[in-house]
Amino acid sequence: MSTTKKGICYRIGDSSSSHILPINQIIYSPTQRELFTAGRDGSVKVWENGDGGSFRSNEDQTRNEREQCLKLEQAISGRKVQYVFPVDAIHLKGSVQIHNDWVNDIELIETENTIITCSSDLSCKLLNTKLQETTTLPPIHTDYVKRVVATQDGFVSGGLDKKIINWDLQKLRAVSVMDNECGIYSLSSESRTVATGGQSSVVNLYDVRSTTKIRSLIGHQGMVRCLLQDGHFILSGGSDTTIKLWDLRTFKVYKNFDIHDFPVWAMSGDAKCFYSGDRGGNIVKTDLSNLFVNKTDRYFENTFTTNECTSIDEQLGISTIIAKNESPILSICHNEDSIFISDYDSLSRYVNPDTSTLAQYQFLKTCLDYSPSDDLSDEAQPNDDLNSMFYDLVSHLSVDTANNELQSNYSVEQEEPTESYNSMFLNVNGGPSTEFVNAYQSDLTVSDEFVDTTPIEILLNPTDQITPIPFNLKPIARYEIVPHSVVSKRILNNKRQIMALYLNGDIRMWDILICKELKNFPSRHGKLLTGKELEYRLKEMDDLVQQYQSSDTLNNWCEVEIKAGKLLVTIKDTSVMNVEIYYDDMVKDYPFLAIDHPETIARMGNHKIAVGDDDRFHLGLILLNSIFHGYTMYEWVFDELLREEIRLQKPSDSDSVTSRLKSWRKSSKRSLTEASPINSANVSVNEMPINPPLSEFLNTPEENLAKAVPQYNDTIMCLLQANKRIYQERPKSGESVLRVNHVNPCLASDEDELKYFPVINAKHFPSDMNVILFEYSPELGNYRDLSYFKISDINNLPEFPQQELINELRCSIPRWIGQPILYNRFNIKESPKITFRLLEVDYFNLPPTVKIGGKSQRKIKSLPALESSIKLTSHNMLRVSKILYFLTDKFEASTKEMKDKKLKPTDWLVLECKGQELSNSMTLQTIKTKIWKSSTDIELRFRRKFD
Repeated sequence: MSTTKKGICYRIGDSSSSHILPINQIIYSPTQRELFTAGRDGSVKVWENGDGGSFRSNEDQTRNEREQCLKLEQAISGRKVQYVFPVDAIHLKGSVQIHNDWVNDIELIETENTIITCSSDLSCKLLNTKLQETTTLPPIHTDYVKRVVATQDGFVSGGLDKKIINWDLQKLRAVSVMDNECGIYSLSSESRTVATGGQSSVVNLYDVRSTTKIRSLIGHQGMVRCLLQDGHFILSGGSDTTIKLWDLRTFKVYKNFDIHDFPVWAMSGDAKCFYSGDRGGNIVKTDLSNLFVNKTDRYFENTFTTNECTSIDEQLGISTIIAKNESPILSICHNEDSIFISDYDSLSRYVNPDTSTLAQYQFLKTCLDYSPSDDLSDEAQPNDDLNSMFYDLVSHLSVDTANNELQSNYSVEQEEPTESYNSMFLNVNGGPSTEFVNAYQSDLTVSDEFVDTTPIEILLNPTDQITPIPFNLKPIARYEIVPHSVVSKRILNNKRQIMALYLNGDIRMWDILICKELKNFPSRHGKLLTGKELEYRLKEMDDLVQQYQSSDTLNNWCEVEIKAGKLLVTIKDTSVMNVEIYYDDMVKDYPFLAIDHPETIARMGNHKIAVGDDDRFHLGLILLNSIFHGYTMYEWVFDELLREEIRLQKPSDSDSVTSRLKSWRKSSKRSLTEASPINSANVSVNEMPINPPLSEFLNTPEENLAKAVPQYNDTIMCLLQANKRIYQERPKSGESVLRVNHVNPCLASDEDELKYFPVINAKHFPSDMNVILFEYSPELGNYRDLSYFKISDINNLPEFPQQELINELRCSIPRWIGQPILYNRFNIKESPKITFRLLEVDYFNLPPTVKIGGKSQRKIKSLPALESSIKLTSHNMLRVSKILYFLTDKFEASTKEMKDKKLKPTDWLVLECKGQELSNSMTLQTIKTKIWKSSTDIELRFRRKFD
C-alpha cells in the first residue's frame, strides 16, 4: 500500500441531542439498565431505562407429561398471550459524536464498562459507558468497518476490506489479521471461534488463535447479513429471507426457519430465543427454549433416540409476529419486557410477549403425539382425548358454533372448515400457524390500545384460511429521528461561506472559517420534507445563493462534504494555501482580525505594523495558526527552556523549570491570556504546577521514537528532534529556530521587523469544536480517522499543559502543519498570470446622454497618454483598484484630479470590460471568468467617472 497522507477536518453545525440520521445498531445492558444506540450521524447515545417488570412463571413441578400438557392447554385456551406492560419510560441520558461517518456497529463489554464502535470512517474506537473517554485504535482497516464482536480476550472487527482483525483489549493493539473471501457484513464469536457472513452467501468459521479457517457453511442463496453464535450453534439470517440454525458439531443445518417474506436485515438473541426483523418491516420472535438441544428440565428423559429428538425438534418453535413496521428494520434488541427496533425514521419500543407456556405445551403435545401411547400410559383409551385435553378446545369453540352440529374429529364424511381465523403465530416452516389461532369473540372488548388481546385457541382441524396479525397494534413508545441532517449544500464564490439545506426544510448560511451561522431561513413546514417539497426548497436555496453570491472567482482551499448528516470541512496540504483574502474584505467579515482590534493589539506587544486594504492573507494559514495557537505558545516556552538546559549542560531541575515557566508566564500574562475564552476564575496562572518533561525529551534516543511513532518522519516530533540536534551542536548561540514570535510579535524583540499574521481567538470558534486528524490514500475506501482534538484543550495548553495531548500533537500532526505554525514556513504556489491590455474608452461610441465633465462623445477631454506599453501581465488576484493606481503613475502628465491630494484614483477613474463598469474590488481572475470569457488577452478600457 502506498504511503498515506494526513489532513485535518472539522464539522460545521450544532450538535443535536437526538439522532439526526437512522440508528444502525441498538444494544441493551441488563446490568446497567441502559440502552445504547449507534447512528448514521456518527454519534453514540445512551438511554436510561427504569426498573422493568418480570414475566409470570407458568412452570409446574408435576412429572406426568400428559397431566402437565392438559394443565398448559387449559392455561392457554381462551386466554390472551401473557405479557408485562413496561411502565418505565426510557429517556436520553447522554450523547457523544465519536465518528465522522456512519457508526455501523457497537458492542458492549460489561466487565470493562466499555463500548466498542466501528465506522465507515475506517476506524474502531473504545468508549467508556459514561461517554467520557474515547480511545482510537491503530489504523488497520482500509475500507468500511461493518461489524465488531466481543471475544474471550478482546474483540474482533470485520469490514469490507475482507479483513478479520483480532484485537487485544488491554494492550489496545491487533493480535492477528485474517483474510476473508469477501467483504464482511456480519460477524459472531463464541470462545475461540469467529463466524463471518457476507455477499458470498457462505458462513465462514475461523479459529482466532491459530488464525486458520475451520469450515465453510453453505446453504444460503444470498448475502448473509446477520449472525448469532451460542455455544454449539450459529443462527444466520440472509437476503434469501431464510434463517438457519447450524450445529457446529456436525457443521450442518439443524433447523430451517421460513418465517420471513423479505430479506432478513436484523437479528438479536441466542439459540434459545431470537428476534428477527426484515426489509418489509416485520418483527418476529422465535422461542426455541423447548428444543431438546436447549432443554434443562427432565421431561421425556431417555425416551427418544438422538434421531427422534432431532425429528421432534424440527417441528418445534413458537414464532410470534411482534409487529408490522412501516419501514425496514435496521436493528433490534430486547430486554425482559420490551423489544426495541430502529428503522429509517425512528427508535420504537414494543411489548415483548411471554411465549414460554406455548413453547412448553407445543413440546409436550408433539412428544405425546410422537411416542407410542402404550409407552406413556397403560390405561389410556383411544377416545380419552375427547374427555381430556381436546374437550377444553371444543367447549371454547362452542361459543361460536352453538347452533351447529359438532362434527366428530374422526368422521370420514367431515366437511372442509369454512371458518377463517387470525393468528399472531407463524409456522417455522412457512405460513401462518395451524396450531395456535386467535379466536374472535363478539362480546370481546378491546382492553389494550397497544397489543392484541384476542384469546388464543388451539386449532384441531388445520385450515388454509388463516390471516397473520401482529401482537403489537402500535409501538408503546416512538422516538423519531430529528430531521436536522444536511441534504444539499452550495459553496459561495468567496470560498468562506456555504449555504446548506436541511431535511426539515431549513436553509442556513454558515461561515466556513469560524463555523458560525450567518443567516437562517426557516422552513414554513417545520417537519421532515420529502419529494416535491424538498425539490421546491432546493430551488429556493439556489435563489438565495444568487442573492448572497459574491463576484469572486477563487480556487478551493478546503473541501466541504456532507458526512453523517453534517457539513464536514477537510483541509489538505495540496490546497490549504490556494486562497487569499484582502485585508478590507477580511476585517469586514471578521472585525476582530483588524490590526487595531484589542485582541490583535494584545498579540502585537510593542510592535506597530502597517497593513493596507490591498494586503492579502492566506485563509488556510489563518485557520492553522488559530487552531494550534495555544500549542505553539507551549512549544515556544518549551523551546526556550530546552535551550537553557542544553546551554547549562546539566540535568533538568523541575523546580527551576517550573519557576522559569511561571516567570515567563507572568511577563507574558496579558498577551497570552487576556482574550482567552476559557480561564479558571479560581486558579492563578502562577499557581499552576508545571513540569515540562525536559529530561525525557533530552534523553530519549531518536531511534526509539522512529520505531514507536508511525510515519515518524512526517511528524512535528521529528522537527523538534532536529531542533534539539541543532541546539546541542551550537549550545552557545541561544537563538531559537522556531518562528512563533513572527506570528505573535509580543514574543519578539522590538528590533525585529515583522509582518502581520492574523490569528482568530479561540473564543470565536464553537465551544465544543473538535479538529479531527485523518489519513487518506487512493487505496483507502474513505478518510480514516486517526485522532481528534478539542480546540478548547489546545487553546488552554499554556495554562494547563496536558502532557498526553502534547505528545499526541507532536507524534501525529504532519510536517505540512508543523512548518507554518512553528517555523512560519509554508509553500506558496505561484499564482496564475493573466495578460491584459489597457485602452482608453472610445468616447465617440458613448450615448449622447452620457456626459463626463459636462461634455459628451467627441467633446470629452481625453486622459493623458501612457508612458509605456499598454500590454501587461500580473497575478490573477490583482484588483481593479491597483490597476487604477498604476494608471495614474504611468500617465505622461498630471490631471487636475491627480493634483488634488485628497482624491484617490478610485475616486475619479473607472475601468470597463466589454462595456461593463468594474467594481474596484474585482480581480483579474473574476473579470476573465465572469465577463471576458475568453482565453485571449483581456481588454480593459479606462475613463473618468460619468457625471
